[in-house]
Parts: sequence; structure tokens; C-alpha cells
Amino acid sequence: MPIKLYSSRLEPTENAVIWRFLDLRKFRDLMASEELYFRSADLYPDESEGLPTEEYALRVFGLNPYDINDRASLNNHLGSLAQHRASYYVSCWYLFREETLDMWEQYGHDGVAVCSHYELLKSALDGLLDDAHLGLVRYGTGHLANTFNALEFIFTKQMKYSPDQEVRALITVYDPLATGNRHIGLDNSVHPAPLAVNPRHSWVPDCKRHRINQRALMTNVVISPWAEPDAVEEIDLWVQRKGFPASARRSGLTGEHTPSLAEFREYRHIAGKRQPEPEAPEEREVSKEELQQLYDILSTVPPSRVRFLYRQRWEACRLCPGSIPRLGDAQYLETTLRLLHDWKRRKIDVG
Repeated sequence: MPIKLYSSRLEPTENAVIWRFLDLRKFRDLMASEELYFRSADLYPDESEGLPTEEYALRVFGLNPYDINDRASLNNHLGSLAQHRASYYVSCWYLFREETLDMWEQYGHDGVAVCSHYELLKSALDGLLDDAHLGLVRYGTGHLANTFNALEFIFTKQMKYSPDQEVRALITVYDPLATGNRHIGLDNSVHPAPLAVNPRHSWVPDCKRHRINQRALMTNVVISPWAEPDAVEEIDLWVQRKGFPASARRSGLTGEHTPSLAEFREYRHIAGKRQPEPEAPEEREVSKEELQQLYDILSTVPPSRVRFLYRQRWEACRLCPGSIPRLGDAQYLETTLRLLHDWKRRKIDVG
């Protein structure tokens, strides 16, 4: 189906130059698979991806942050949106203005930038079975005009990311069995984000891929100024083997006066020129107190519901990438199973 429009989509000109920065590992994947990679929006390191600021949501809905009922309503709006964004799969491109070491360091320090034009990317997305959207990301909230629209938010980012000048390609894939209530606790408390005790269904993929004609989409390959000699040789070999008319070229920032990657990162740290992406939270062991609290809450839930939660958590563990479940998932599973066994010993029918 053709690319869909939404009310206030903003586009560059058709012949606008766009770059996609890739580290060496991602470039290898692109060249070997000949597929564009789209990442689920709820898995990006930026926890605000696809979400408005709390201040904006309060203003739109006319809520009082100090009123307990208004706070619950705010959490419900934000929590619903936070899980809905899992339906959006994103591919990020840079609307080219000039090369900057900052962009290279952030997104492709040891790899490349693949170059294209906006019209070529649009053509590559046209005709997909999934709904597709394409346009410029806008920064801040001034353009939102008191709307609360998921598509508007997925094409909006905080002002600190404005140097990215992002062109965003989007594939929309809805889970037909999603409940929309993963932000509601077992005690019916409402939270502004999905809860670990309510994992998303195991069949929902982390990414989507779209087969492309590389030579029709990619107009050039530019190599990072920090790429190692053996990486440069490998990149050239990939380009030649794929039948591109010319070899990859080195970045215009490559030269004897270019700071090393370590020097540039030290400069950015000292100057504070750009706030780095927040790191994904490390996996942690759930405390005994938290597990006991979960056990107590589950004890108030109907047995049929607890069995459903057990099966859902079991699927999350069984289908975990690498066959190694997250520690927290395993602990929640063990606690749920312990309650079911306790009920069974007390002759309570658990179904």
C-alpha cells in the first residue's frame, strides 16, 4: 500500500540528500542481508522516544499535577501511549547539511554513512503490506498545537536532539491481541509506563526488516574518518562485490588535523557540547521484599488470571533471544509458580 499521510507531516524536497550512519557491524548486516532495519520505538535508549513531556500532557488535558485523580489520569494517558509506541518500527536518517564529527561519533564512528535521496527512500517504502510513514522529525513542542496524537509524537523529539536533523521512516505493525493495559498493576494502580510484571507478548518482534534494491536506494558510501585500515579495506570490498559503480569514499573530515576518536570524546565530555544518549538500564536482581510484595498481590487475584500471567511470563522466558531469560523474568516466574503450588496444596482449583 502507498505511504500514508498524517495531518501535519513535514517533508524535505524530493531530491534532498539523506545519510544513514551505521557502525561497521550494522553496515555488514545491511550489505549481507540487503534489508533495511527498523527498530521498535519502545526499545530505543531514549526513554522519551515517541512520548510528550509530562508538562505538555498536563497542559493539553488541563490536569493538576498535585491532584491525585489528575495524576492517575495523566499516568493512564502516558502509560497507554508508552505501550502503543511498540507498534512503530523506526529507521533513522540524517537530512544532510554538512558532515560533523559529532554525528560520526554518535552513530558510525567505525563504519560508514550510506547516502541516498528522499525520493529514493520513499520509493523503497512504497507498496509495503504494512502501513508506512516518512517525514521530517520536529523538535520541541511548539508545533503540536495542543494535540495528543501518537503519530505526531513519534515524529517529535526533544530540542537537545535537533542537531540530528532526522528524517524518519516508519513501519506500523499492530499486535491484534494487545490489551493496552500493561501499565496497570495487579493492584489496579496506574503507572506512566508498562510494568515488568506485564511483559509484552513474546511474538512481538524487536525489529522489522524490509528487502531493498541497494543499488536503486544507495547513491554513495562514505567511510568514517576514524575507521581502521582493515575496516576501510573490508568496506571497499563489500561495495565492489555488490556491484556499485564506484568505490566507497573517505569522509571529507579525514585528515592529519582530525582529532582521534578518544580526543574528540574527551573534548565533548569537557565541553558538554551534547548530552549523550542514556544507557539502557542494567539488569538487576529483584529483591526478596519486591518478590514477596508480588506474591501478596497475586494472592488477591483470581487463580485463572494468575495462570494466565504464569503462561505469559513463561513464554517471555522461553523465547528470550539467546535462550537466556532475563533474571527478573525468571524471578517473577518462580514467584508466580510458587503461589500456584501453594494453592494446589491447599486444594484450591487453579484450572
